[in-house]
Amino acid sequence: MPIRMKQIHIFTVFTTSEAFFDGQFKYLVDQGAEIILVSSYNERAESFAKRNDIRFVSVEMPRAMALGAILKAIKAIIRLIKQETPDAVFGHTPVGALCAMIAAKWCGVRNRVYYRHGVIYTTMNGIKREIFRLEEKFVAALATAVVNVSHSLNRLAVKDGLNPDKKQFVIGHGTCGGIDAKEIFNPVLINEKKKIEKAKELGIANVDIVFGFCGRICVDKGIPELVDGFLAFRELHPELKAILLLIGVMDERDILPQATKDTIGSCKDIVITGWVDKVDIPYFYSMLDVFVFPSHREGFGMCAIEASAMEKPLLVSRAHGVEDTIVEHKTGEYIGLNAESICQGMEKMLDDDLRVLMGKAGRKMVLDWYDSHVMWPQVSELYKRILK
Repeated sequence: MPIRMKQIHIFTVFTTSEAFFDGQFKYLVDQGAEIILVSSYNERAESFAKRNDIRFVSVEMPRAMALGAILKAIKAIIRLIKQETPDAVFGHTPVGALCAMIAAKWCGVRNRVYYRHGVIYTTMNGIKREIFRLEEKFVAALATAVVNVSHSLNRLAVKDGLNPDKKQFVIGHGTCGGIDAKEIFNPVLINEKKKIEKAKELGIANVDIVFGFCGRICVDKGIPELVDGFLAFRELHPELKAILLLIGVMDERDILPQATKDTIGSCKDIVITGWVDKVDIPYFYSMLDVFVFPSHREGFGMCAIEASAMEKPLLVSRAHGVEDTIVEHKTGEYIGLNAESICQGMEKMLDDDLRVLMGKAGRKMVLDWYDSHVMWPQVSELYKRILK
């Protein structure tokens, strides 16, 4: 039975919907849903709305907890809800969800769904940590259902008292809709000539092994530990030409320690790509021998399963939202958040046959569990269960 409901999905910034819901919204519309996307203005939003057959409404929302701007956004969302009378309101990302759930509760919307894409308080300390934990608990209390994007996040929510277990759900094995492992993250689609050209441009062609990371280059992603672990590996194996490829840009909010920045800047074997166009991301994964993801916290480590889809073995932390991304000893290995453990993981991955086996197993796992064609029907089924 299709979901014939009017839904409003509210995000703090448009790029979150673009990254995780492009195509999924069109699928749900084809199932009978009417969807309105709300976020701060972005010039790409209208074209996104058009190809997903949805409507876009711009409401400016702050990324930080700025009370005045939040109250203004809540008022605008209340006006929209009264005008549209939706059957369900979905709140995504911290500020977007806060505004969405307050406005939807105020207006008496029957179905109020909080999409918990992750939590930020777990890397904080003291009173700040408790304030943000209570904010999570408050938003969840206003919701009629909570969708966590990973099973480890599910467990954390119960452990930290964010919401009752009966109120929360996970879609399949996790994520909010998976990835396209057939038409995008597929190694057979890589043009070898283009790949070699890009590797030469980066100065990483004709090397022995390439370790790589993809994401925001910042403290929370474990970059200081990764850099130190790579340097330790390099000292143990001076006979190897090893490269650490950091795919992404330096975060302007969660800034690396100066010592780490100095090391990255001075080490010729550590390469930062800078901003990478979305369509080229598979090519950068294809240049890697091993994907390393020592993040301190995630909702779900999407880049890890993207790398797995590209047949790369993984070294990942046991942080919430990261531990879900591998089958231990089969598609990758766990590493501690310290240089010694990361170095040991890198040494284990010197086994060529092991890398191939784990890469092949990782792609199969992604196709079975996380491909969007597997995930989207599960999204639809969950909505049928939780929406009244």
